[in-house]
Amino acid sequence: MYKFKNSIGLIFQRGLHKEVIKKIKEKKSSKNLALEYFDFFYGSTYGKEWHSMRLAMLTGKKYMALVNNFSNFIETGAYFEKNATIDVLKFLQKYHDKQNSHLNQNFPKNLNIFSFDSGDCRDFSKPKLNFDGLFNYYCMDGASLLPVFALDIKKEDTILDLCSSPGGKTLAILQTLLPKNVICRDISQGRLDRLTRMLKSYIPENELIKKINAPSLGSNEENFDRVLVDVPCTNDRHSLHIDVNNIFSKARSEERATIQKKQTELLTQAILSCKLNGTIVYSTCSLSPIQNEGVVNTVLNFFEAESKFYLKIEPLDYLKNYFDYFFTFSNAYLYV
Repeated sequence: MYKFKNSIGLIFQRGLHKEVIKKIKEKKSSKNLALEYFDFFYGSTYGKEWHSMRLAMLTGKKYMALVNNFSNFIETGAYFEKNATIDVLKFLQKYHDKQNSHLNQNFPKNLNIFSFDSGDCRDFSKPKLNFDGLFNYYCMDGASLLPVFALDIKKEDTILDLCSSPGGKTLAILQTLLPKNVICRDISQGRLDRLTRMLKSYIPENELIKKINAPSLGSNEENFDRVLVDVPCTNDRHSLHIDVNNIFSKARSEERATIQKKQTELLTQAILSCKLNGTIVYSTCSLSPIQNEGVVNTVLNFFEAESKFYLKIEPLDYLKNYFDYFFTFSNAYLYV
């Protein structure tokens, strides 16, 4: 075995102008730009809490496994129980019973979610195809399930998923086995095609035709019982881990500058698409108060001044209290 030094590279570097070398060294990746921005903005916003938030965002995601109720779900559930994973909803019910916390929430009984214990950062193995050609479970960031619980879905509800791709929350909604149908919308046909491919790998075609209306780019006059608007955002954790198509890249600077305006438009559309006494859930993957309560307050103020109907913010403390075994919530939160 021989080991060679790359002498050509060394000669090449010596030949470069010092200023060029300096610029190369100073060039920052989109991930580093995102971290600098977060340190400045979130550091001043959250104070001492930012240190633990920062550490959490720089570590890997906490995945949970959503069992596919449309394909051999009993066997899949038994597999997880044998492999030292936790049935999340059953565990939390027992946990709060022992704590005498009296948090008896009526979450969808058909949602079968498994997780490794708190502090256990193991990854799930890749889902497998069952005999019917459908995958047995879907892995998703555990926090992404919270907006689905917040929807409080009832039997025969009609649901609009306004920013539906890549589709994890749409799939979770369908796994409740409660909605009459779900309308999926997004900004591009490519994103909707990706969503459709994913759903077809989990939902039988006959069931998909009944439950999912054709994914749509546009809007219509139909009103829904529940509307989920999981808006495009700075996607904070993703921005710290992936350089490709990072929203902090120079190529997406204009998009980043107008993101609050887009979020405001989408939440407004969601409200106009909801029935009276219906429920709208607005969610982001960002810690930014501007993108969260800033957008919500802007839209609330607009409707208070311009419309005849009343919008009420529902407190979500019950979600915080119920799931605090698996998640740590900021003390600075307003809505969740």
